Amino acid sequence: MKAQALKKLFTKAMGIALSVITVVACIPDALPGFAGSSAEAAGYYDYMSIESLKDIYADRFKMGIAVQAISHWGDQGAEIGNPDKEKFINNQFNSMTFGNEFKPAYNFDAEAEGLFTVDPAAEELLDWAKANNMPVRGHCLVWHSQVNPSIFAKDFQATSNGKVTTDYNATLDEDCLVSRDVLLQRLKTYIYSVIEYTYANGYAETIYAWDVVNEAIDEGKPEGYRQSYWYQIIGGEFLYYSFLYAREAEVKYAKEYAADYGLDPEGDLSSIMPELFYNDYNEWFSKKTDYIIEHMTQTPYNEGHTMVKSDVINPDGDGTIYGDGLIDGFGLQAHMTDADSLYQYKDAIEKYAAAINNLHVTELDVGKSIHGEAGDFKQAKYYYDYFKLLCDEQDAGVNITSVTIWGLTDPTSWRKDTEPLLFNGDISPKQAFDAVVLAGKGEEFNLVDLAGKGKAEDIVIDFEPSVTDGTSSNSTPDELGFIGRGSGHQATIMLKIKVNHTEGAAPGFSLQVRREEADATLRYDISRFAGHTIRLSYYVKSEDMIFRTGIDGYEDAGVIEIDTAPPVLEEATLEGEEPVTAEPEWKLVDTVIKLPEDLESASLFFETDGAGEFYIDDFTISMADDMEVSDGLHQVAEDGSIVDAAAADDGAAEGGNDGGNAVPSAPANHAAGWIAIAFLAAFVAVFYAVDKKKKK
Repeated sequence: MKAQALKKLFTKAMGIALSVITVVACIPDALPGFAGSSAEAAGYYDYMSIESLKDIYADRFKMGIAVQAISHWGDQGAEIGNPDKEKFINNQFNSMTFGNEFKPAYNFDAEAEGLFTVDPAAEELLDWAKANNMPVRGHCLVWHSQVNPSIFAKDFQATSNGKVTTDYNATLDEDCLVSRDVLLQRLKTYIYSVIEYTYANGYAETIYAWDVVNEAIDEGKPEGYRQSYWYQIIGGEFLYYSFLYAREAEVKYAKEYAADYGLDPEGDLSSIMPELFYNDYNEWFSKKTDYIIEHMTQTPYNEGHTMVKSDVINPDGDGTIYGDGLIDGFGLQAHMTDADSLYQYKDAIEKYAAAINNLHVTELDVGKSIHGEAGDFKQAKYYYDYFKLLCDEQDAGVNITSVTIWGLTDPTSWRKDTEPLLFNGDISPKQAFDAVVLAGKGEEFNLVDLAGKGKAEDIVIDFEPSVTDGTSSNSTPDELGFIGRGSGHQATIMLKIKVNHTEGAAPGFSLQVRREEADATLRYDISRFAGHTIRLSYYVKSEDMIFRTGIDGYEDAGVIEIDTAPPVLEEATLEGEEPVTAEPEWKLVDTVIKLPEDLESASLFFETDGAGEFYIDDFTISMADDMEVSDGLHQVAEDGSIVDAAAADDGAAEGGNDGGNAVPSAPANHAAGWIAIAFLAAFVAVFYAVDKKKKK
């Protein structure tokens, strides 16, 4: 115990020293990794002049915030360790979630008897929360991502292509994987150890909920299970066991440590019994909603209680996770954009509430689909509508007890390019904050669109450089209005030189959408054309078989599909042989779209049936109010005639392929600069490995 205490004291001292060294020695603009530092250098906004969200929503639900500790990566943009941000958080919020510090990647320890050694930054956050009476949502116990792959491997030596790896994204060699029974024991050991730590160290009254399992559902995979190593080795019942072990652990340790909290071990222990949640992203996509509900409340993993028996299992249960009394609610991540359908979200909330009427919104942020003041206003209106929806649903009987914003300021958000949060870098409130205040007070939305409603006028984008005063310059994709689509996975969107369709352009440019996940696609806002009929055309090139265009925010519009498969030059003649194909060709997408006048938000989305890159060029929108068509998307044939109906595709209309993940596909760099890194390097071998990767 003395050694552990010394280690804890030293690591905290090291964190303080690191912060001092970083601030004194590093100029923020000169070193990469200081997210938000430039914006914050001028000082912070006087937040005492604005209303408090926790007070406004006090009678409805906890208002939470996701935070990180400066000491975790030496990130000066983080919250805890910054006195100004700490005071602001106390003023505005009454719940917090650790953005990274409590994830398995930073707490799993193969050399520890309990496979757990608390991350010093996690302990720092727990201490701060306890000292400030700030309730904590524990995030998270079991996840396929941000977990050392050694937990799945024999002798804790994970290998990929014969080489030892700690990359949780790596494809592991089959012969290194442990058996089902071994992994179940490791799962139990880790969960028990984490939960006992919280009781033994005085945090049981601080943690009021746990995300037990995070992101285990993939609606595009067989039976809706993500094909993680948890699933591959144990099977779908790993979900049941995870919740069983969490319930067993909290019941066991609540009784053992009850006296430490002034409670009778045989009495009411609810104050030190956190609720257990399943947490996921794209939770409003109808197919994913159904799978989540099915596997939490309808799948009889332990039918007749023949698979496993336990004192915590409801003896009258039906073998499902919920029926056996092992889960308390659903966590809805809510990584949204201001073009997502709230009608669809409303349906999802009501489905979840009908299954388990205890909901937490766990990771809320709303990305902007357009930039500038017009984007600020549109985002604010969406935040207003979202919180009004939550309040209306609560008034109708839906039990929403906690809402957490996933980050404090835009410059430190994992989705910072879309400016998705309520506060600027200097913690000054955005219109989005004002909108959330209005919704909470039950007032009408009365904010002013400072940019005015966008003009409905023709658009021609060939992605070629513009020439002014003899110099050539090219707008960025987001300046042209093209941004990523996907609440987690994000595509790399850039202008590609020498790949183009534009006639006579030398060397020529097109828009390249490069991705590794099927859900990481592209969108373009067309809200300003509400009430008009437009002619949309563009050229697309892709190696995937099918290309789709639809409208987020107007799901009834339909979906246009075109065949983009490369031409076959030579058919396969032998079994297992692939046909020889030519290079992909540019294909024309030509459509007419009639948008209803009352449509508040609409964005074109572009996707394929795979995860390959695609290119778009010669994008045009022209006014076509003189064309007689019904509402929705209509394909234009080669002879100029209108195809009667767009292709129907429920999956594409509700978000396409596999939903976006609640973690960044390319983690933000939060290294504190070379001086801080050099300082840390001397201690890595002795104390712990510093993981510079960061996700949502």
